[in-house]
Amino acid sequence: MSTHWIVEGRIDPRWPINTRGNIGEVFPEVLTPLTYKLAVIPAEQGWRDAFRRMGILSPNDLGSTEPTIIGLYGGYGYLNLSYLRIVGVRAPGSNPEAIDLSLFGEGNPPPYSARKGDKNLWCSAKMLKTVLSALSIKQVPSHVADSKQRADEWTARRPQLSASNEVLLRYLQEYRNVFAPVFENHMITTFTASIVGGLLSDGATAAGDPTLVTDLMGAYGEVASAQYARQMWVVAKVVRDNPVVAAEFDRGVDGLLQRLDGVADATEFRTAFGGFIAEYGHRGPNDWEISSRTWENTPEMALAAIDRMRLAEHDLDPSSRMHDVERVRSEAVAKVLPHLNVMDKGNFKKASKVMGYWFRGREGTRDQAIRMHLPTRQVFFELARRIVEGGGCEDARDVALLDPFDELPKALVEPTGWSDVIRERAELRDRFADVEPPFFINSQAEVPGIEEMEAARAQRFETATAGTVLRGAGGCSGVARGRARVVLDPADPRGLEPGDVLVAPLTDPAWTPLFLPAAAVVVNVGALMSHAIIVSRELGIPCAVSVEGATERIADGDMIEVDGSAGTVTILPR
Repeated sequence: MSTHWIVEGRIDPRWPINTRGNIGEVFPEVLTPLTYKLAVIPAEQGWRDAFRRMGILSPNDLGSTEPTIIGLYGGYGYLNLSYLRIVGVRAPGSNPEAIDLSLFGEGNPPPYSARKGDKNLWCSAKMLKTVLSALSIKQVPSHVADSKQRADEWTARRPQLSASNEVLLRYLQEYRNVFAPVFENHMITTFTASIVGGLLSDGATAAGDPTLVTDLMGAYGEVASAQYARQMWVVAKVVRDNPVVAAEFDRGVDGLLQRLDGVADATEFRTAFGGFIAEYGHRGPNDWEISSRTWENTPEMALAAIDRMRLAEHDLDPSSRMHDVERVRSEAVAKVLPHLNVMDKGNFKKASKVMGYWFRGREGTRDQAIRMHLPTRQVFFELARRIVEGGGCEDARDVALLDPFDELPKALVEPTGWSDVIRERAELRDRFADVEPPFFINSQAEVPGIEEMEAARAQRFETATAGTVLRGAGGCSGVARGRARVVLDPADPRGLEPGDVLVAPLTDPAWTPLFLPAAAVVVNVGALMSHAIIVSRELGIPCAVSVEGATERIADGDMIEVDGSAGTVTILPR
């Protein structure tokens, strides 16, 4: 009998195909009961509300109130590809294949098979109105401001961390009632951006050159996921210009802040770094997970990135890379327009003008959703600290393995009574964390237990030899050569030097600072709306995504050439 994760969803047989595509950036690690109950279930509701407002959701689509669009299978988060393809079926001018390309980008999923009820004239009419409205905006959508207001209100309501268990627990549990509208905003901006981006992609295809989409969807500026890198770059320059602080960085980031505490020559650095943490401390790897490490609670991760960035030359300043973006975009638009009919030409022009607003809206609502996690995370870790002090476990993060409604309250009363449960679950979690979940799951029967995934782990890619061309998808145009630096954890950059090529399994905002010293970026997974592409475009770095098995096929230290338009990586002779 297979051993399954402690919380698992059920696959709706009407919508059977689920994928790790895209969500692998959001939830790269094993999902805890804490986050599943407090954030994923409300996020599913917010997603449905967003699709209802946009005209995508039909009343008969989803028969269960249990999460269907966001699934938890084999310990990991999945997105329901079967249902998300309905966006392409019902959106005027779109198709299921366009959704696959825009959101997922990897693998060979089962082809879409039309069924009764998929097409819906009422939904398509409402979606047409949504698209036309999206093409007429003249500023960043209001969803960002609404999410910020909600995040501010939730933060203001956070009780003092010295409050009683009952007060803190009540605040933590209430999160499931307030998170859904913020996630709804994120889904509206995400899928509107996807639809608008699809118009640009269709234009490039009509012009006979699909790679033009990398220029059409170039940088737009003021995108939240790139702002972290720009501000961290400012801090890195302070380090580079201060011999005292630089010398302490040379000694390593562990204990760095304590060593600099009270050092007069470090005042400017401490002020700059403190400001960065105050503004962006809510971010970090796997930061949709409430129990995750962030730049606030684990500042060494930010310091490690700064340590890499301080070695970069001034010409790697993000602003120096962006001077010709608008020219390149205008040239790409000019290449496409002659190939479109009158109606498509008008929509294409509008899409090229508003795409930046929707990109910024998508990343802005995402950032505010994570910022809303911050006070929730602070309260959780205070409760977890109390359980650790009471003998319940050694690692506060393991407390997230308890159900926040049924088990956490009991553990706060009698911590030692839950120590065996927490330890056993932590051991199981570590087993799940050590395997690679399947990219596609096509039925409930295919949901693997840990034994199946451990057996599949033996299947590995062979290291590519000189002359081999690895093929993926273009992310950001340009060609760059450099030494491959294979990094599996953004907190451990492994000596990434200026001019190296960052090779990663996938990226989320915690990886963004590592883009700056890199000559190019290569990731195993990704699509048009993935983090790696958006940030690479904002920073002007060639990028190739969906290079399957890149982190295994490219040896650390290989000389490689990345073509960001073609999406290829060539292994060069050493």
